[in-house]
Amino acid sequence: MNVVSCAGKSLGVLALCYASHAAALASNAIVTGNQSDTYYRVGEDLKQYAMPELRNLTSKGAVDNIKALSKTAGVSFAIVQSDVYQTYVNLEKNDPDPAVREWASDLLHSLRVIAPLYNEEIYFIVRKDSPMQELQDIEDKRLAIGPDGSGANLTAKNIYYKLFGKAPVVVKPFIEAGVLGTDEGTKYSRSALWHLAHPEAGPEERKADVVVLIGGPPLPLLQRLGKDYKLLATNIKNDATEALLKDYSIGFADQKNYPFLPKHMPVMMVQSYLVTAQFRDKQRNDFVKKFAGALCQNYEKLQEHGHEKWKALTWSPANPRLPSLLSGWSYSTVTKPILESCAPTATTSAPIAAATPSSLPCSMEDRAIGFCQ
Repeated sequence: MNVVSCAGKSLGVLALCYASHAAALASNAIVTGNQSDTYYRVGEDLKQYAMPELRNLTSKGAVDNIKALSKTAGVSFAIVQSDVYQTYVNLEKNDPDPAVREWASDLLHSLRVIAPLYNEEIYFIVRKDSPMQELQDIEDKRLAIGPDGSGANLTAKNIYYKLFGKAPVVVKPFIEAGVLGTDEGTKYSRSALWHLAHPEAGPEERKADVVVLIGGPPLPLLQRLGKDYKLLATNIKNDATEALLKDYSIGFADQKNYPFLPKHMPVMMVQSYLVTAQFRDKQRNDFVKKFAGALCQNYEKLQEHGHEKWKALTWSPANPRLPSLLSGWSYSTVTKPILESCAPTATTSAPIAAATPSSLPCSMEDRAIGFCQ
């Protein structure tokens, strides 16, 4: 990006010059997630291997990312879960505030997908001795789904409403004394899991009956779960589950990833999207074009050196046709022609061997609260 020199200007012009420079820098931002999230790692990969000028901004999750894309000057990209779209459809139709309805409508008409990224698994975790066995058993139970604005919060509410036609009983996020984590979201999850399976806690002291976690497999926190927990299965033959498949898909949690599972188990999955918006500003659109070109040119670097989730992309220079999207979503007319005309480079890297799961270190704290076998 060209940076205008501010040297030798008057004070007034200097102030405008630096303000313009700051605005230009601010336009180079992608909003992702907290620093322990795969979303954040994907943003760091894009910065390191595709666009060094890209700024990777942390957030609380998918809903906050959409808000930042629509309301924060300079944010040009975001990573979100595909079901976030339905949230804004509901706001557009049902919110009592006309200003919110208008904002949601404008946002829905502006959001555009650059490319699908990978599927995230949706885990409903309960205490091992819980009578609950399947996803359909969570009706009227207390759900720990993380803070407002997080992807888990949004997805859990969407699924619950589609299953039961009402809002769930949500546990307010809390952090138990002594529970550690790299960010608040991790601390919330660890605290809820601790209360869920603490051997001295009765039903009331547990605070939650179900803990909802979402992430691209393997999810490190789930890899550490011990014998006090179990995963609720998704009954793929249930009529209510079939109704969810407009927004979600069915996958299988792999026992090799999660030792606490007795076998591979069916779970709901949600697609993650790399998104942008329709911008009026030519400079912003030029940057979006440059980003798409950088993604094309540096695909092999991302595959070879980036997070393993880059290997889950359904798009590639060797197969540049972008896949169909879930209901409501559309591709960016700025980036789609660039990605679909992308061609492989003359030299291609050797195939990358799939990573094999390895046992994770189990800290004293993990062992004390029952996270490890």
